[in-house]
Amino acid sequence: MKKVVSLLAACATVFSMSATAFAAEGDITGSKSVLSTSVSYGTSAYVNLALNEIVLVENTTNNALIGPETHLKPGTEYIFKLFKSNADQTNVAIGSADLSPITDGMLDGGKFRLRGRSGTATISSAKIVKRGTGTTATYRLELTTKENYGTKMTDVEYLVSVTGTGANAVGLVEGNPTFKVGYGQMTDETVDTYTEGDTVVIEEDYPVIKKAQFTDLARNFNYKAVQFEAESGAWSYLGRISGMADANFTFSRDVIPAIIDKFGDQDFEFLTFPAGVTFPTNGEARIDVSDFSDSFNRMYTYLYRNGKLTPITTTYDTGSDELVFRTNYLGSFVITNEQITDTTIIEQNNQQVAPEVVPEENNINNNINNENPNTGASSGMNVAVALGLAALVAAGTVSRKK
Repeated sequence: MKKVVSLLAACATVFSMSATAFAAEGDITGSKSVLSTSVSYGTSAYVNLALNEIVLVENTTNNALIGPETHLKPGTEYIFKLFKSNADQTNVAIGSADLSPITDGMLDGGKFRLRGRSGTATISSAKIVKRGTGTTATYRLELTTKENYGTKMTDVEYLVSVTGTGANAVGLVEGNPTFKVGYGQMTDETVDTYTEGDTVVIEEDYPVIKKAQFTDLARNFNYKAVQFEAESGAWSYLGRISGMADANFTFSRDVIPAIIDKFGDQDFEFLTFPAGVTFPTNGEARIDVSDFSDSFNRMYTYLYRNGKLTPITTTYDTGSDELVFRTNYLGSFVITNEQITDTTIIEQNNQQVAPEVVPEENNINNNINNENPNTGASSGMNVAVALGLAALVAAGTVSRKK
């Protein structure tokens, strides 16, 4: 597996907005700081624009146009700039459109109006915000997507218009920003490239595999076990896939706050598959621990499922610096440097309920002692592993010491 320091980096930048905020109908609601996160673009990145049409662009230096194939991740806050098209444009690439920012002077006393047309059940909040003062002030769309770990990609459409009778406001043409919310699906073309013996790479931006694609993969691998691996190398799984339903392999290294609050004197690392992935039979799962094994003289890894921590036997691969165990389910892994004996149920904070796991063996409380070559500790490494489902997902590796 590849060794990495940061996982699921989302290129997040925090912008402090000292601004007047307008709700969807133009009412003043206040101001706040908003997180602007990079987006991913699909294969069809061309649009048609009318002169002075209102559009959205990514809040980065490249000002890439937000189009119908733009993918936004669930449970994420975004900032988009409001621009206008400087000409009639046909089949223009999202990165090459002739655009310019809309300033307060262009509105000439008019106000923006934002209305949802379709797919807005995936959005928890959306409002237009003015940034700056005077006629050069510009506008942003603050948008937050709802948390959702399903496998469906939803098309979202808004209508952005300007109300008022200002001479310049009349020149702006209402726009219909459209984009998609959800997790990207592995393309059929990618599925077709894999054959027996290959490793199926789960890309960060395309973690969803559909039922029909699992069927194709099973056939391509002659119905033998298939090796899956995260693009970052954080985990891998080897198992059979015949008959699998749609699955979302998105994951993170975010902390589980309830565990940190309850056991704050210990070191913790987390690996979370919030959607949960169930395989038809037990296979071999591996977790890369190379980023933190040097600082853990002993490792105890637990199942966090339905609010409870439970240890499960595993082994430690000294050559690859990985925890290895057998299971049919990918959920939440909680790795700590001290044994936990308190099995009290921990608050889950809207955590999903994980399905039952096919046990590899009846006794899950046996610890395996393995020497840790990275620490040089004479006492070796005490490892127990488990899986389950965590409450929150966010970008980046977390190494938390309390």
